[in-house]
Amino acid sequence: MSMINIKLLSLLRITGSFIFISGGGWFVYQTYKTKYMLGQTVKTDVIDHRKKADYIYINDPQFQLLYEKKRAYDQERSTKQKLSWFPSFLKFWRSLEQSYSWQLIAMAQTGDRNDRLKAVQLLAKLKSMKDWDYQHVAQMCDARTAVGLARTEGIDLRFFLKPPYWHLSPTKEALMGNMYSLLHSLNDVKKHPCITFFLTKAFPKIQVPQARIRKDDILPLSIESLLHHSSIEDNAKDIVSLGGLPLIVNLCRHFEDDTDVTIKLVNLLANISVQDGMLHHFFVTGCIGLLAQWKQHPDIRLSVPATRALANLDMDDTPEIKFSSHLHLLHPTMRHVDLPKLDVVFIHGLLGGVFFTWRQRGHEHTSPSILQKSSSSKGGRDIGCNISDERMKEYLGDVTEFKQDEWDMLGSDFEVVLSDCPENANVEGKGPYSYSGCHPSVRQSLEDRKTFSMCWPHDWLPQDCHHLRIIGVNYDSNLSMWTNICPVESITRNLEYRSKELMKKLTQAGLGSRPIVWVAHSMGGLLVKSMLTKVRCTELM
Repeated sequence: MSMINIKLLSLLRITGSFIFISGGGWFVYQTYKTKYMLGQTVKTDVIDHRKKADYIYINDPQFQLLYEKKRAYDQERSTKQKLSWFPSFLKFWRSLEQSYSWQLIAMAQTGDRNDRLKAVQLLAKLKSMKDWDYQHVAQMCDARTAVGLARTEGIDLRFFLKPPYWHLSPTKEALMGNMYSLLHSLNDVKKHPCITFFLTKAFPKIQVPQARIRKDDILPLSIESLLHHSSIEDNAKDIVSLGGLPLIVNLCRHFEDDTDVTIKLVNLLANISVQDGMLHHFFVTGCIGLLAQWKQHPDIRLSVPATRALANLDMDDTPEIKFSSHLHLLHPTMRHVDLPKLDVVFIHGLLGGVFFTWRQRGHEHTSPSILQKSSSSKGGRDIGCNISDERMKEYLGDVTEFKQDEWDMLGSDFEVVLSDCPENANVEGKGPYSYSGCHPSVRQSLEDRKTFSMCWPHDWLPQDCHHLRIIGVNYDSNLSMWTNICPVESITRNLEYRSKELMKKLTQAGLGSRPIVWVAHSMGGLLVKSMLTKVRCTELM
């Protein structure tokens, strides 16, 4: 019986080998035959010709220098890659980082408060992911995680999705029609004299036969009217319930190059964020990403209101604290682990403001434009910081370094006159009155421009005094009552009412739980005195 089994196994092996060899030969024959038939039908020399690369030759020494430098770098890099196992390890590390980001997202959405804060902090430190990885994380984020990322220092804006209809650009006529519908609906819900007056002036089809406002000014003035309406009582809730947030996003898209109008829009969003239950509405309309972008804007008039809005929407940090209209959170602008030990409140005087009274004085733009364009911070390596392609980053860095080297060679041919007294001036004041473009004083003047402060409590005070919370108060102040005043706010111009309302808003912002330092100017001192008197009388009673 065993001999029969052995013979059967041998027969099966021979048969299998024959089938395998025959099948392989048949496959090779069919491949050769198919290639022969294609060769008779299609001219393969045309395909081979198209495989050759086409070049555009540019006779420019600058491009030639960059090309030679890049070619030498690529050769050195390819040699290192052949001699090392680093590329394989880098690929493995990136896949590990991707799975790590998914785990952090899950922790940020399901963990307790401490776990969520830690997960968001670690997620924001991921800097080497590709664009699609950032977009994948952005799609997985919930509203609470998105706000936490937006309030993290140095966050990459690729963590946030664009608004759903950001690619669409509604016409000015469509925006005006939507704005009219919103203002008219708000006036129907709650009659307001200011909105009624504005509608009769801006939109003539109501009562007035001809408009008294220029067509180009209707949208900016409508936004200003909406901003004023949102600061009174709880009207901001009506704006959201009537579908105002998508319209505000479209207005942001339309006026993205107009800083003055954008400032009004971000303040409008900050006023709306004070109301309860606004986090979901901000998230689904894409406002979180817009606020994160404005928060990193160099103009403090945009970054501070965006900081206030994000602080109001943050449910994991201090959900019980709200910064109402006319209050600006100057510091801390990020999520903070340690609680502040002291509150500092700045209140301006007559005809003042947070970004006017507390600004740095004597700022003049004296540097020539050619030097300003050629200079860049930290050698220009910050150009293209949001580009994920490493080779493109290196190329942009090489271009910037080349421009800087070019200016260093040509800068000595320029004479730059500074506005301040030169360092080497003699007693008689006979010069020198100018420096060459490469002189250190010229470069220092550029650095001075970068460090100019529009609000020194925001820029300088936290560097000198730590563990502070700094709040700036803004309020309308006029020397007389001759200007147009909202009828609803006419009774709020007296000192008694203003101090009462300000004390209510400061209490809502958490003031009183720690020591307070008041910094006031002019009428601001009277407001502080009135508030302290009220608190003292309440304690005595």
